[in-house]
Amino acid sequence: MIERLKRAWFSLEDRLFDLHYGIDTRHREADLMAVPTGITTVAHATSYQAVWTRNLRVLICAARRHAELHVFVDVGAGKGKACIYASRHFANVIGVEYSAGLLREAKANCDRSGKRNITLLLADACEYDLPAQACLVFLFNPFDAVVLRQFVNRNLNRMRAHGSLIAYANDMQRETLAQLGLQCLFRDPVRNISLWCVVP
Repeated sequence: MIERLKRAWFSLEDRLFDLHYGIDTRHREADLMAVPTGITTVAHATSYQAVWTRNLRVLICAARRHAELHVFVDVGAGKGKACIYASRHFANVIGVEYSAGLLREAKANCDRSGKRNITLLLADACEYDLPAQACLVFLFNPFDAVVLRQFVNRNLNRMRAHGSLIAYANDMQRETLAQLGLQCLFRDPVRNISLWCVVP
């Protein structure tokens, strides 16, 4: 009963978030037609879901207890919800999305929100290089272990050099992160959210 009430409250909070900014991040039909056929990542991607604002709040607070971070990077940005939320807490926000259709919706939502510190990029995570700054890299389980491994391996040295962290929601590939040499700094097993750093 208590858990149902919590879920109802979190759902209401998400609805109010969308209403406040005049955006729509909750529902969407699959649109693989917008994904370039040459991108192999699509075979390893998960379906679109909007992250709970509550989970974003907890992860950002946890990250700030461990590091001074300058840029928020949402890999698998979807319709831009995490970017819009993070724009209140970071000077610079970057959303990376491989679906042109989702990216159009994200841009429309970000424009309606009035946030001007968000940059949205059409890019494949396997080919994306993180900024050379201290970043909070947000992942809402956007892909399986295959792509996660490629993304982390590509950016591991840069993350280590700048003290970047990974904020992971619906953290199904935790074992992969551990195998790649990352250390879990925080985890909520009820919400399946966790925070990771690269071991020096």
